[in-house]
Amino acid sequence: MNTVIVIGGGIAGLTTAIALQQQGITALVYEAASDLKPIGKGIWMPTNAMLALQRLALDRAMLQKGVPLDRLELRDSAAGMLSVIDLSQMRATFGHTTVAIRRADVHQALIERIRPATLHLGKQCIGFSLRDDRVTAHFADGTTATGDLLVGADGINSVIRQTLFPNAQLRYSGQSCYRGIARMSLPASLQQVAWEVWGGAHRFGFSAIAFDQVYWYAPFIAPPGSKLSSDQRVARLIQHYATFPDPIPAIIQHTVADEIITTDLYELAPLPHWWQGRVALVGDAAHAMTPNLGQGGAQAIEDALALAEQLVRCSTITAGLQAYERQRLPRARRIVQTARWYGRIAHLQDDRLRRLRNLAIRATPAWVSRSQLRWLYGLGW
Repeated sequence: MNTVIVIGGGIAGLTTAIALQQQGITALVYEAASDLKPIGKGIWMPTNAMLALQRLALDRAMLQKGVPLDRLELRDSAAGMLSVIDLSQMRATFGHTTVAIRRADVHQALIERIRPATLHLGKQCIGFSLRDDRVTAHFADGTTATGDLLVGADGINSVIRQTLFPNAQLRYSGQSCYRGIARMSLPASLQQVAWEVWGGAHRFGFSAIAFDQVYWYAPFIAPPGSKLSSDQRVARLIQHYATFPDPIPAIIQHTVADEIITTDLYELAPLPHWWQGRVALVGDAAHAMTPNLGQGGAQAIEDALALAEQLVRCSTITAGLQAYERQRLPRARRIVQTARWYGRIAHLQDDRLRRLRNLAIRATPAWVSRSQLRWLYGLGW
């Protein structure tokens, strides 16, 4: 195999290109955006993502730019602490903890690692065609790119997936989410701690991503497509999170209103396969999930590493894609399902059900939680 065409220049696409290039395969990335602007706010790179990045010699770049977390605390806005995850156990077991980092810094670290002339901007893919043993991507500007394999890393609204699987469906979670970065310093006791606080229809999570920056997210139950001005968003946030524990109200107040983004949370209904012929899917194009477990980026990175390794390990492209799917599809599907379930129990609004949920979480034996975390945070191969 000589050349792989990668559609999409986000985390999934760039990591795929890096993984392929490190295996000696030429990879070219085609991104629809005409310039590289910071996208998103923050992201948590959990242990499994860091392990995959370590295999690609990228873990140190994330550690240099991000904040390694010591623990995760789950709380109820009224009932207080529900659970504490000691991430030092993950570091002791696997060698890495979760790293909180600006999404733009992740993107920049990946761009710095790809080979020169890999990334082509302003290339909106509108489809592809197959001929003999080659695949050609077609772009809106009339140009094309041809290779031995095409990888769709073009996100939740993937053009490549729509062509492969026209009946694929996105499912709305019933939740939307505000995100922002507050310009403030957390107390010393919270500098390497992540919180998530459940409050019925509303939820709030945060962690430091730098000494003077706090990434936060605030999911809430709502119909899709809600449009509010920046002032209306802030007023809504202040209203709904006024009774949440400190420092949540202060985090909202220290966020520039115009920089808060709102995203409706969708997931992709499970696909029967992630490839056909000489075309494969990675990341959100294959298994878009709600962000409830903080695994969206991590699963894309796992895809990239597995795809590159299997293509080199197997004797044919078909065998490599079959092995990639066998390795990755069951794990990603389970994580999608778990993230959906987590989002539902996090937003229980009936007081009686919330009390029962809280009791169940507090009563969960430590060994059960550790077993679940080892499965989630372990790379698996």
